[in-house]
Formats: sequence, C-alpha cells, structure tokens
Amino acid sequence: ACRNLVHLFLGIDLVSAWIGGGANCVVHARRARKSPLPWVWPFLAQRCRTTGSTIARVSSQTLEKGSAADEESEPGDESLAEEDDYKTLPEGIPKGFYVVKQYKLPRGEDTFNFSSLDLGQSDINRLELTPHNVSLPVALMLLDPMEFPSMSRARKLCRKGNILLHRGPLVVDPSTPDAGPTFNLEKCKQGRVGDRVSIDDVVGKQERMSTGAGYITHHYEKPPIDLPVIYEDDEFALVNKPAGIVVYSHKGAGYGLMTIRAVLPYVLKPPAEGTRNVMRRPASIHRLDKPTSGILVVAKTKPALRNLSNQFHDRVVRKTYIAVINGLPDDLPENAISASEAHALGVDVDPSDDSKKWNLIQSPLEGQYATTVWRVVKYVKSMHANDGYLTLVELKPKTGRFHQLRRHMAWVCGRPLVGDSTYDGGTEEAMKFRGRGLFLCSTRITLEHPTYNTPDGRKKWNKIAESTEAEASNDILRYCKETDKVLVEAEIPLPNKFQSLLKHESERHLKFSEGIRKP
Repeated sequence: ACRNLVHLFLGIDLVSAWIGGGANCVVHARRARKSPLPWVWPFLAQRCRTTGSTIARVSSQTLEKGSAADEESEPGDESLAEEDDYKTLPEGIPKGFYVVKQYKLPRGEDTFNFSSLDLGQSDINRLELTPHNVSLPVALMLLDPMEFPSMSRARKLCRKGNILLHRGPLVVDPSTPDAGPTFNLEKCKQGRVGDRVSIDDVVGKQERMSTGAGYITHHYEKPPIDLPVIYEDDEFALVNKPAGIVVYSHKGAGYGLMTIRAVLPYVLKPPAEGTRNVMRRPASIHRLDKPTSGILVVAKTKPALRNLSNQFHDRVVRKTYIAVINGLPDDLPENAISASEAHALGVDVDPSDDSKKWNLIQSPLEGQYATTVWRVVKYVKSMHANDGYLTLVELKPKTGRFHQLRRHMAWVCGRPLVGDSTYDGGTEEAMKFRGRGLFLCSTRITLEHPTYNTPDGRKKWNKIAESTEAEASNDILRYCKETDKVLVEAEIPLPNKFQSLLKHESERHLKFSEGIRKP
C-alpha cells in the first residue's frame, strides 16, 4: 500500500526507470501507462527509445530509410534496405506484402529472457514458455516492447496477417549474393497466435504495399451505378453518393452488387506504387441512409481508415445537410442561438456572420445525447404541403445518431422531411409527395487530412504545396494557420430534384392562385 502511494504521488517508477534504463525501463513503462500521472508515459517511452531495451536481449532492424540505417547498429544488426523503393524490401506472404521490419537474436545470444515480462508463473506454465521456445505473441513482446507493449496488441497483428515467421536463420539467395541473408519464402509462413518461435527463427513485420495496379475486380462486373468522385489521393477519397443506393449490404439483404462498396474499386484509382498499408479495396468510413444523397468519405489505406474513423468518433468532422421540410418547422425564440454560439458547439458555422438565424435542437434519441443546429434558407408556397409551405433548411448535426436529422425535424420541429415515408405519419399532405424520394442531401464536409497532418505527411504536403497538384485541389485542401492543420473542405451543389420540386410547387401555387382571383 505504501509503495502504491509513492507511485501515485511521487512517480517513483519514473525515477527508477529513468536511472535504470534497458529492461527496467520497459517494465516500469508498462506500469506507467496505467498510472494516473499523465506525464509519466511520454518520458518513459523516450527513455526506452534512447537506452534501447535489452529485456529479451534481442535487437530489431527497420528496413526503412532514416531508421536503423541512420544509427549505429548494435551487434547482430544489418541494414537490408537503403531506399524508399518497396522493391528493395523482402517479399512477404501473401503476394503484395513486404517485410518492413525484422527481429532476430543478436550475436552471442542463445536464449529468450522472458523473466522481465509481466507474466505470472501460471501464465508461463500455461503458455509452455522455455528459454529456447516461446509463443509468437510473447516473442513479439520480447523483440519489440515499444511496438508490442501488450499481449493483445501482439495477438491482433498476428490475426491481421502482419507477422511473417521465417523458420531457421536467414539464407543468402544465390541469384543475389550481394544482398546478403534474406527471407526464403519456402521457409516462411504467416505468423498465427498459436505458433511457436525458437531462438534460430526470424520474425518480420509485413505490410501490404501498393504496386500501382488496379483493384481486384475480375470476379464481378461494374454495377450500373454513377458515382462521381469529388476528390481523391493515395490515402482517401470523397464521392458523391446517389440517392436510392445502399452504402453496403449485409448477407441476405437482397441488394447483391448494387452497393457503393461494390462500385468503389471501379471508380477510384489505386494508391501510388509503394504506398504502405494499402487496403485490398476501398472502404467507406461512415454511412448515409439509402434514400440520402451526398458526400461520402472513403479510405484507401489502413492508417487513413483509423485516422478518419477517430475523427468521426471524436466529432472532428463537420457536416452540412440540405433538406426540404413539409410545412413550417417550429423555430421557437427560446431555441434561437447566435452564429458564435453555434460555432462554439463545434459545427461548421462562420462565427462572424450574424445575418443568419440559427436554431438549436438538443433532444436525446434512445437515451443518447443528440444535437442539431439548423436554419431556414427559404419558404416556398405549395398547394399540397402542410401549412401551405415547403421549407428549405440547412442542417448541421453535432452528433450522428440513427436518423437524427429526420427524427429531430419530425418529432421536435413537428414537420417531417419531404419524401420521408418512415416519419411523415402517412398523412394526406405527406402522401402527395411520396414517390419522389427523400429530400435530404449531405452537401458539405470539413475534416482534417488523414496524412498531411502527420510528421511524414507534413513533409509531403510542403513539397506539393506550390506544385500543380496543389493548385488543382486548392478548392478542397487548405492549410489553417490557427490550428496548424491541413483541412479538407468539400462542397457539392444540390441535386436537380430539389430545385425542380420547389420551382414546380411555386409555379403551381401561383398559377392556381391567379386562376382563383379571375372572375
């Protein structure tokens, strides 16, 4: 109990790890990650990188430019690649994977030292760990404690197929003797959680690299779906989803290949040759309802997938929708907010523009917090609509609950979206507008670029900032000095059916009104 108090208030583990370094550093770093002192882990992580962990008396070599090749190698380390060209990297399994990092015992070492791991004797007995043979996840924790700080992290990469296991020492390929010892695919296999590793084996971390070839689509033809591409680069893309098409379909839903997921490989370009961690096929980050049209964010690499998913989870992404409401929605004075207040909520509103009147909806859905900011764009008279009007509104959701915009307008504002057969109540006024689809479109989105805001990505951004590539996309990519972020701001025009409906209803109302006035 006394030791825990010292650990809590004085951070004694930090001091011990900083002085001891090596194996002691890694052991205490694992504890510090769970410490209530938030500044402990960054210091220990840097200390581990500086001293180099000898917990397993192993060494790792990175097959990337600017890592192990730039530092003094420890005994047993060799530089296998001096260029960024992925073709210089050893091939992995299956085809398309390349080894970017390999681990092996340094010269003179002949045992695994797992005593410093946070494993009890029962775990050692259960996993059957010996100084000469350990399980693959345990080997990864020993070989690279910074990359694999926990058993779950090591198992995760094994399940994803990112670990390559070479049985026995590396051998020299007779066809390329100058390259030195390298991986022999006949002795390699994809590492699995249950595999065992002996002291002569070599473990590698592999990633899928883009070869510049197209996505694999030979097993089906392009679905008859028109999917315009708004913006794309090697990491992600923005597409304009049409109404009436689902983003993806689960088994038995009956949509077959008539999905956005099926058509993406046909309309998007593959990442440039050598791009790391590419996905076999593009994947959407979020979902738009089947009757909803508009901007959809798609990832092409795994790092972009993680980054963009986190942005949606943390509500960094700001979205704008345009909808047509059947009637006059309630805009009560007590729900009115200023532009600066709307901006402070985290939605895409210019805080200096006080000419627009915004309204706030904070109404829980299924017990979850849900917030929508909206305003009226214009009113159009109609012969068949509720209250004699159709209302064009701009909607900015802060949260993304199921059918949030549709339910907030129908339940809170008292007027449903035009064409919303789920929430329009089936009234006579609602039935007049059915059959034309839902009048809801995602017209604008703002997010942080998933790559250009990383250290390596910022270097790439600086190189292309003044190039023709940047000029071609200057309407979408923008550097924000206030936040020091490269932002992606995309906007699309409304589908033709919006203006067509409003114009038709306005002209029809005017025509019949004039006819009534005539004697």
